[in-house]
Amino acid sequence: MDKNITYTPPIQEKQTSTKQDEKWDEAVALFNSKQYHLVLPKLLAYVGADFHNEEDNNSYAIPHGSVVLHISQTDTELQIKCPFLDITDAKKVPLMRRLAEIRMSPLNLTNIVLEDNLVYFTFSCPIDLCEPYKIYSVLREICYYADSYDDEFIEKFNAAHLQEPKITPFSNHLKEEAYINYKKIIEESLQRFDHYMEKRDHNNAWYTLNITFKQIEFYAEPHGYLRTLLEKAVSGIFDRKIPFQNRLLNGKESLKKLKSYTKEQFSEDLYQIETFIPYKYNGKKENIRENWEDTYEDAKELISNSRHENAVNLLLSSFYNLFYYNLVDKEISNSITDAMAKANELPWAQAAPILLKGMQAIMEDHFFENDFGMDLSKIMGEQMQQSMAAIQQMMANFKTN
Repeated sequence: MDKNITYTPPIQEKQTSTKQDEKWDEAVALFNSKQYHLVLPKLLAYVGADFHNEEDNNSYAIPHGSVVLHISQTDTELQIKCPFLDITDAKKVPLMRRLAEIRMSPLNLTNIVLEDNLVYFTFSCPIDLCEPYKIYSVLREICYYADSYDDEFIEKFNAAHLQEPKITPFSNHLKEEAYINYKKIIEESLQRFDHYMEKRDHNNAWYTLNITFKQIEFYAEPHGYLRTLLEKAVSGIFDRKIPFQNRLLNGKESLKKLKSYTKEQFSEDLYQIETFIPYKYNGKKENIRENWEDTYEDAKELISNSRHENAVNLLLSSFYNLFYYNLVDKEISNSITDAMAKANELPWAQAAPILLKGMQAIMEDHFFENDFGMDLSKIMGEQMQQSMAAIQQMMANFKTN
């Protein structure tokens, strides 16, 4: 345990954003000039994907994973309806309880309705209230939670898809290799976690959990119930309502649960799928720099004090956080992944400066980006700041040890 973790490159090229940022400012200008009927088409152009218009130009049927969003607008109203699940043969009592819960939280703008035995996400509002931030947030909320909860409800409550997802499978050879590496990541993590717990190094034990859950997502980008398990594991270690020691123990149980995932289950959740609104945000360099400002200084201080192991865990946690929450342009991601590959399994004292150099390439590069487009820091801030707040708390504990 005297060296850096194994770096495992992803099984497929990382997705980058398809958004056309200039279209965002155009959508805002249309809303401000009260040309409300033009806001939705401009927002769809901003997302940057191809959409199927139905018979008239004011209706759209847009696939996202296992669902299809039906969007229509009239001169007075915008309506969105997304068929979600068939619960005819489901365990209705616990399922209805869960549906009632998610209507309260985490849903903010969207409603869930039941028609016969079919569940739908719905939203409507007067067209003059279709402010771009709100409508984009509605679309993202439906896409994210419809794609997150369907697999959980199918697995736990015997619900069914209303339509089969349009997926592109990977080769059997790649699935075999991916499962082997998946198990290696988890086994290495369990060893490191136990090592840190035996040393009462609880901060690095937490970092190990955070890095591992997000390293799995970085490596395989699984879908289905496996992604649901990963998301629950990440939420669990960040839940400040739970005592810190309990979060560590729960995190280890999550690792064991992931380890018990069979090759058949893993293969079923490993595929590519068509998406409308990505569940990851568009990571802009200025936002990354803002989030990393304190971490960058802390990492330099740790290295200057020869606390290389702590610096490595801090830097890796920040890197995997970035990929977990964001679509990252190659210009940014290459500097980071190159550093992680070069620091692969090196002793702490050698790995730390290499990883710091990867962060330095982002923090001290002074190129200027276009200043148009949605300010995603308003939306992505909560998740990224939660991660960074947890990391800063770890650093505070390091400094007092």
